[in-house]
Amino acid sequence: MSLRIAIPTDFSENAEKAIRFALQLFRNRPCRFYLVHTYTPSFFRAEYLLHSPGQIGLGDFYKQRVLDQLEALKARLVGTTDPEKHKFFIHAAFNNLDAELNEMSRKERLDLIVMGTQGATGAKEILFGTNAVQVMHRAGVPVLVIPQEADVTQLKDILFPTDFAPDYNQLDLTVLEGILQRPEVTLHVLHAYTEADQAPQRQKSREQLQQRLAGSRVSWTEVGDQGVVEAINRFAEKQPVQLLVMVRNRHTFLENILVTPTIDLIGFHTKIPFMVLPQPGGA
Repeated sequence: MSLRIAIPTDFSENAEKAIRFALQLFRNRPCRFYLVHTYTPSFFRAEYLLHSPGQIGLGDFYKQRVLDQLEALKARLVGTTDPEKHKFFIHAAFNNLDAELNEMSRKERLDLIVMGTQGATGAKEILFGTNAVQVMHRAGVPVLVIPQEADVTQLKDILFPTDFAPDYNQLDLTVLEGILQRPEVTLHVLHAYTEADQAPQRQKSREQLQQRLAGSRVSWTEVGDQGVVEAINRFAEKQPVQLLVMVRNRHTFLENILVTPTIDLIGFHTKIPFMVLPQPGGA
């Protein structure tokens, strides 16, 4: 069964790098890639409040120009990948990016959103740009954010910090399980122990995750009671990783990652792709 992957693009070099990262990451999987561009051009945003873009003509003109760019991008990509495995589709819309991707997720039954990011203005102290933050906050499917310096060929170790709070029987792990099919990849499950772990639900969640990951190459690491950021940093000092995966949960530090300008995470803001898994029920 094909993975359905939406890849927003602003036609920048960084966005195209993210697309090629996704093509390489899923090179052996049948995939339907949706190349997406949304727009709210400043030159007719005010007019749009009073008229539809079609009525004033500017919207149709801009959309056609975007569609032409998407077709050109699609043409460049088609010749670089296996046409039997990878199919490409283009999508342009007058809408905010996060809202359009959520609409696409429902209509196209998306499995994943892949985005490039350079930080807001490209500053290295900024972890994610505004669009990436909004999408990660609101998406109903997993979101994979690709920094400009990420290298898919180096992907061997994935770090998955968890507090064993989610219901892993309900969590969508389809994409992560697909990546773990690569024989060279190891998933490092990292857990910082707290008193809450004594609760029966935490024990049940741990067992669920163990069952879901059975058959994959997994390393389990338990550390003493410490902050998640500290645990991640200490782990990364000993074991370099090439992908960070976390469950979006308002009760963990992930919310702070998405809104804090400067993050003290070793190299994560410049080289390490970051995948966010939405909680069932939108937590």
